[in-house]
Formats: sequence, C-alpha cells, structure tokens
Amino acid sequence: MNAPARIAAAFGCVAAVLLSACATAPQQAPLGAEDYALTGRVLVRQADRADVLRLNWTHLAGHDTVRLETSLGQTVAELQLDPQRAHVRLGDGRAFEAADDVALAEQVIGVPLPLRLFAGWLRAEPGATAVGIERDADARIVSMRDSGWLLSYSGYGSVDSVAGPSLIEAKQGGVVVRVKIESWLRGAAE
Repeated sequence: MNAPARIAAAFGCVAAVLLSACATAPQQAPLGAEDYALTGRVLVRQADRADVLRLNWTHLAGHDTVRLETSLGQTVAELQLDPQRAHVRLGDGRAFEAADDVALAEQVIGVPLPLRLFAGWLRAEPGATAVGIERDADARIVSMRDSGWLLSYSGYGSVDSVAGPSLIEAKQGGVVVRVKIESWLRGAAE
C-alpha cells in the first residue's frame, strides 16, 4: 500500500472508530451500566493531511461498533471490536481483520493506535497503563498519558446533561485525533 493510500486508510480507520462513538444505541436493547452510544465529529490530522468525519460509536456489553461518515452521510469505514477480534470495512469494500486492535491499526494505517482504549478514553477513564493524570478542582481528568498518547479533555457537562467531556484530543508524534461529542446516551450507572 503506497503512502497516500495508507494515510487515507488510517484516517478511515480512526474516523470509523470515532464516528461509531456517536451512534445512537439500538432502541430494542436497554443500555447496561457500562454501555453508551455517542455521536459527534472527529478530526484526524497526520503529516500534511487532515480529515473531518461524522462519528457514531456504540459500546454495548464490551463490544464496540464505530462508523465514520462524510458530512453527506457516505460511510468511510465501519469498525467492529470485540474481545477476540478487530475488523474494519472501508467504504470502498476492502476489509481488514486482526487478533487485536493495535495490530489492525498498524496493518491499515501504519500507526499502532490502541482503538479499544478509545472506548474508555471517550469517557475520560484511564487505562491500566495511564500515567501523569492531571485533574481539575472537581477531580475530573484534564490530561493524561496512556500507551504513548497524550490525552486532553474539556467541555465537561456540556452535552445532554452528562458529566463527561465533550472534547477529547489524543496526540502521538505527528498524529492528532480530536473528537467533539455532540450527543450521549449512557447506561444506568450514569
């Protein structure tokens, strides 16, 4: 895969993950305490390229579905993550699968992006490897480092009366992923 195609695939993969975070949860199944669905926009910037996509993300019973779309609603990528596999189908029909999310991101975009960690990062929940956690006066996380990524959070409580952040930025090297959450639907514990 040449460099432009790799970058485009990477943006599609990241966008799929981020867009899936913004998806509306299925009406037939109530959300459990750890479940959520969100919609928003994602900016992915790498080298001299930047893409902005719609993000729909659903996290149900430990399984994640992320859909990334153009502003006109065309699907760029759809990502499925479960404990056993990670799978992405790009808008052009190409599909990629790996045993874990980091390997999939490496395969598709050339960057070892911890896609499963985003499920917690979107809720400002540090992973087991998080360090340098900084909190505001209300004990909410404003920044942390996790798996080589620097994460920043802002806009707490500004979306749908949910206490979580509405703007998440993840940076590593020359890669920036910024998620602006526009709507949340969270489980019973929220």
